[in-house]
Amino acid sequence: MVVNAAEASNNCQATRKYGVSECNIRRWRVQRDRLRNANSKRKAFRGPQSSRFPEIDRRVCEFVTEKRDGGMPITRAIIQLKALDIAKELNIPPPEFKASIGWCRRMMRRREPALPSTCHQLHSFQSYVIGLRKTHSYALDQIGNADQTPVFFDMPSSVTVHKKGEKSVIVKSTGNEKNRVTVMLACLADGTKLPPYVILKRKTVPKEPMPVGIVVRAQEKGWMESELVVDWLKVDAFRGHLTDAVKTQVRKMNGDLVIIPGGMTSQLQVLDVVVNKPFKDNLRRRYTEWLLSGDQALSPSGTIKKPAVCQLCEWILQAWAEITPESIINGFKKCCISNALDGSEDDVLWEEP
Repeated sequence: MVVNAAEASNNCQATRKYGVSECNIRRWRVQRDRLRNANSKRKAFRGPQSSRFPEIDRRVCEFVTEKRDGGMPITRAIIQLKALDIAKELNIPPPEFKASIGWCRRMMRRREPALPSTCHQLHSFQSYVIGLRKTHSYALDQIGNADQTPVFFDMPSSVTVHKKGEKSVIVKSTGNEKNRVTVMLACLADGTKLPPYVILKRKTVPKEPMPVGIVVRAQEKGWMESELVVDWLKVDAFRGHLTDAVKTQVRKMNGDLVIIPGGMTSQLQVLDVVVNKPFKDNLRRRYTEWLLSGDQALSPSGTIKKPAVCQLCEWILQAWAEITPESIINGFKKCCISNALDGSEDDVLWEEP
């Protein structure tokens, strides 16, 4: 209001009208665009311009730059551990400096020009997610993560017990190591698991009945193409490929589509952090048990036939059921997506997934 009045007349008249010093008006006019675009609840532009422990900031930045120049991956957890080591060297007691996730975020903002782009991507993604949560007050069952993963008909183990001294070790399989289906897994921040969505590499879905609790579709190349993503959104509801059809469907569902930056899935993709490995391990265990059971159909030449589609879908359901809701809840917090907005759960980053 004061800036508008000053622009309509001059700074002196605005000073007399509103009782604000002229130097303040001059400063506000310089900040005009920032003031107009600021959150209406924001009370100041005081950002993290300086640090209580600038030496820690400086040395951490040097460490990150050195490692990234060598192509080494750096996570926030590594930054926090390095900061604690530096604090110990500087004889700063732990109660005064905890290297919390909040400190890490503020340090990255302070040192933005000195940090590699990966750190900026991490901070930008999480700031954007937090902004959406604050704007729309999303409940935990309205925040989800989805990803597709290949599941092969043959899943032979890379390790076996065998007699010592042998030069070659044979592991039996059905010869279908390259035949696969695509599985879309999705989970919510409250621990809910959505039904697996399976895409078969064929033109039509088999007529044989499929297990209850799984969605099966067919696509000639076995890909999760745009039409299938839209179909999946209608069935389950969440993210997919960045096509206009997918974006339109998300808007119709009154949702926000947030894409994880390239190269950041190991830190920000919940399914990569806590789900995919145990899921694949569970699948491989069931495949191995099936091989050992001797209850397989044989081809005319006597080789083992690959598992039936319904059998593979049953394994997928069982492997998905073994993923606990607690691990999913912890995974969302580990990726700093669903943490309490007051910062009380920032320490979850340090816990084992």
